[in-house]
Amino acid sequence: MAGLEAGRLAGKVAMITGGTSGMGAVTAQRFVAEGAQVVLTGRSEARGQALAREIGDNARFVPMEASNEDDIKGAVEFTISEFGRLDCLFNNAGSVTHSSRIEKITTEQFDYEMSALVGGVLFAMKHAIPIMRAQGAGSIVNNASTAGHRTGHGPGLYSIAKAAVLHLTRVVAMQIASTSIRVNSISPACVATPVFSLGTAMTQEQSAASMPIIERELAKIVPLGRAGESEDVAAMLVFLASDESRYITAQDIAIDGGLIAGYTPAESLDKFGGLHGELTAELAKMNEAPK
Repeated sequence: MAGLEAGRLAGKVAMITGGTSGMGAVTAQRFVAEGAQVVLTGRSEARGQALAREIGDNARFVPMEASNEDDIKGAVEFTISEFGRLDCLFNNAGSVTHSSRIEKITTEQFDYEMSALVGGVLFAMKHAIPIMRAQGAGSIVNNASTAGHRTGHGPGLYSIAKAAVLHLTRVVAMQIASTSIRVNSISPACVATPVFSLGTAMTQEQSAASMPIIERELAKIVPLGRAGESEDVAAMLVFLASDESRYITAQDIAIDGGLIAGYTPAESLDKFGGLHGELTAELAKMNEAPK
């Protein structure tokens, strides 16, 4: 097709939910650079149209609310009407919206969080899979989180929802494995995006200006010693969307700088050094005691 550069995704069409900012936006830009045509979805019409224009002729935007199945179905249909096929679905939409402790969670909070973070993934797959099945192949990647693996990596409802996304990925991958449609998930952590300023009452501009602080503080947490970048996520997405990963399905790949693997030696010493010191002191007392 005119204007497409040869690349790892040449000839492929991708739909990226939550594609107007952060990891979604950077992944869309990288996909087009690799030869794909991309449909972005999101809630902000102005931001989405501006980004699509910035990316160029091989990007389109369609408004979509991740908690609304009709919106999701419409976005898939829009992708087909614009580009004629769907090779990759990146379910990226979602945000941290409620941080209540268990005793304060409301029915409304639960319903919205599960609908947006789990339902949005489920229904996007529901409407994309028949198209991919007719094509004979496809790649679906769901954005989970290390919060779905470990406690303390996110608010309660968000963590529960992301754990559901991890298992939903495996369940669907096994249901459709014989169709050559691959379903995987990624679990990012400490990727420096403005989402970390949620709850601080910052404006979008103030949040963007605070990125150096976010990067600096996240670097203190990650074993590799630096914050993740949206480009790190986009690089993995290119691999999972491409034919290079054709033998990989039902897997979750952590993009976290080693965060969920365990403690570094320094962290282990910090957490357990006191116990070792107390036991060493106790041993000395025992050895000094009269026999």
